[in-house]
Amino acid sequence: MPENRRLGLLRLFVVFHESEALGAGRSVLNCIDGLTDLGWTPSAWFPDEGPIVDDAAALSPVVYDARPIAYSARGWKAAPGVGTRLARTPGYLREFRRELLRTRPNVVHANTLRVLPEAAVARSLGIPVVLHVHELPPAGAKSSLAFKWAARAADAIVAVSNAVAARLEPHAGDTPVLVVPNGVPPLGVERRPEPGLVGTVGTICDTKGTDVFLQAAAIARGRVPGLRFEHVGQRDLDNDRAFARRVETLAAAPALIDGLQMLGRQPAADALARWETFVLPSRQDSFPLASLEAMQAGLPVVASDVGGLPEQIDHLETGVLIPSERPDELADWIVRLHRDPELRDRLGNAAAEHARSTFTIDAQVRGLHRAYLVALNMKYAPPPVRTSMLEAL
Repeated sequence: MPENRRLGLLRLFVVFHESEALGAGRSVLNCIDGLTDLGWTPSAWFPDEGPIVDDAAALSPVVYDARPIAYSARGWKAAPGVGTRLARTPGYLREFRRELLRTRPNVVHANTLRVLPEAAVARSLGIPVVLHVHELPPAGAKSSLAFKWAARAADAIVAVSNAVAARLEPHAGDTPVLVVPNGVPPLGVERRPEPGLVGTVGTICDTKGTDVFLQAAAIARGRVPGLRFEHVGQRDLDNDRAFARRVETLAAAPALIDGLQMLGRQPAADALARWETFVLPSRQDSFPLASLEAMQAGLPVVASDVGGLPEQIDHLETGVLIPSERPDELADWIVRLHRDPELRDRLGNAAAEHARSTFTIDAQVRGLHRAYLVALNMKYAPPPVRTSMLEAL
């Protein structure tokens, strides 16, 4: 064991915005062992019980009973309602403050824009804050306000892609913005693709384009009836009942009878081993883990050319990029890759080599470690040191 791991010189407190096992949380948990090797002693705060809490057992997680703060109008209106949520919020923030005073971390890692209130509490106590931005919200007054608040609440901001950084930087002022792409650990899956089986991974929601996936599946099966489709991911996380009904209607289309399985939440590795092709028709995506995991597993990936996805995929070199909102074009590529095993293998092999060499956990760990040191310097270093550090970024 490295000497700095035994000493645990610096205390890191990671604030998670939710307890579901989704990309933003998993991407940080993947880095904990590496950060520990670099001398950090991590602990964690979760807003409620949930699947990811068990995975974080090594962090001695503190779990609050139902965080009242929501991040959308729909969320605030959800049970127990706006009035109760507002009434409970001061008590929640006081409890969070008490935990910071008990833990006395050297750095707080606020994981996503959704924990800006917690980041502001940490900042008010004089604790260096690194805000890790996984989101790429649509342009507008709401996102501009969030980015400006982020710059005030954080000593350093980590963006998961250049696309996210480009949106943040006009609002960041003197707060440094570092780009640290997500990495993925070795999946250890043995490919045994089933001919004609196509899949996607993601929460059932408008942002991930679940409806586009289902429309493309129906079109593709109309051309090649033997194609089959699988979806891995949770439903109803955003309480969008209108979209849920649309998905139910599309999934019940005659073309998809006996050709579609909505598998719900489960580990993606087994599905990636079975699929012939992976698709991700997102309407927006900052830097998704699902596509990286598919690439590392050796699948050809067809994804929308939005957000950070073009930073993962070179069109027709390590995958396929298509315009968003185009189920017809997605269906074209599903059929083409099914009928062209040579192209499928070439793209899958190139994707695996690219993902395994570029998007590693070790590179992400080094990037986060650097961000923590930048935050410490922004808080404690003399002005000349801060100036030279910012010039070097």
